[in-house]
Amino acid sequence: MIRKTILVSLLSYSFSLTAAPIAMHQIKGLNKAAITHADLAPLLDTLAAHPSIERKNLGQSFLGKSIDAFYIGSGPIKVMMWSQMHGDENTASAALTDFLSYAIETKNDAWRENWQKKLSLMIIPMVNPDGAQLQTRFNAQGIDLNRDAKALRTPEGQLLMAAAKVFKPEFGFNLHDQNAYYGAGEQGLPATISVLAPAYNTQREINNSRSNAMKLIAQLSKLVEQTIPGHLAKYNDSYSYRSFGDTFSEMGISTILIESGAYPADPNRQVARKMNRMLYVQMIDELVSGNWQQQEIATYQAIPFNAKDAWVDLLIDDVKINTEKGGYHIDISINNKNQQGHIKELGDISSIRQGFTQLDASKLSYDSGKGFIVSEMKTLTNKQYKALLKQGYSCFNGDLAKLTNNSDWPISSCNKHSAIPKRGAKAHFLLRNDKHIEYAVLGSQLIKL
Repeated sequence: MIRKTILVSLLSYSFSLTAAPIAMHQIKGLNKAAITHADLAPLLDTLAAHPSIERKNLGQSFLGKSIDAFYIGSGPIKVMMWSQMHGDENTASAALTDFLSYAIETKNDAWRENWQKKLSLMIIPMVNPDGAQLQTRFNAQGIDLNRDAKALRTPEGQLLMAAAKVFKPEFGFNLHDQNAYYGAGEQGLPATISVLAPAYNTQREINNSRSNAMKLIAQLSKLVEQTIPGHLAKYNDSYSYRSFGDTFSEMGISTILIESGAYPADPNRQVARKMNRMLYVQMIDELVSGNWQQQEIATYQAIPFNAKDAWVDLLIDDVKINTEKGGYHIDISINNKNQQGHIKELGDISSIRQGFTQLDASKLSYDSGKGFIVSEMKTLTNKQYKALLKQGYSCFNGDLAKLTNNSDWPISSCNKHSAIPKRGAKAHFLLRNDKHIEYAVLGSQLIKL
């Protein structure tokens, strides 16, 4: 467990993928928080021009955007892959685009030709283009597509189900993004890749198709553990009647869920993106060779479960709060949402959670700071902001419209400013020792002064 150090920041992690020819292959322009239909379309147009790739239009989204599938290979082992069913979960969409590009590179011709007549791939890079444009989980009707597998009230859900029934895959890869705060087991590292062989009934029984999914996951898990050790987790397999993964599992498809999660110092999940693409390549090699069939289900079952809320963006450990009634020590956790850091929890936190950035504040005191009055036009740079923080200002009063923030840190109004930390409040406060202010907390950023 990471605690009781002056400053522990997992942002210092380094990431090195050892399989260099695979690891470094990445299409430019997709290292971003949001990926839309307009971002992917020109890239996919270029890829679809290659003779090894066939593109078919499956239909349109609720707002009329094209939803296409891309096919490689003509072999009897059929694999269907789909991504961005939730519009704001785009890591695998980038990874699938990387994979398609990798698969048609001239230097990989021999590899591709080795499996093209043994395996058939169907790839749908973006199932929910409307949600991607709106950056929401839901489609334009406000429906969660992954809760529409039975009712099929969305055009996107209808075409995904129709595609599966026509293609008749043996294996299905359901590709998503997950909450950034999952841990790979209790007190484990951040869950960068989480997997699941979804149940097909409430009893969570294991039939042949689900067993095959578990064995393939077990084989692929070795690559994850070799590349990013300790960052692999497994979802709870409670049966979800309305979900596509569980429904496809009911249909006899060996379905594998891959959820892309957080990795330190990686806001756009490029580590998970690279890991996904490596897994797709490995998946093909395993299915063609048949080596995965020798795996044990016990290996899958041994993967640690996702631990919910195991991580926070910033954890201030054991800071002293001074009040008129006396002092007390607490931990403060802060998470970043929509570019705003808010206090998530107060109390004993460090015993069960870890912070991507974590500070031992046992020798520091909380200072709510004072408000700087904005009365004239002012441009705020990092240097100027830091000077104000050192003077004890943590928020702003007055005419904030006259303030231009050119710094790297957020600004906050002093409205609802509190002398002690409050759950749900915006995080803008100071930490001081006996002599001076040592740190500022602005949003989820810890700034050493």
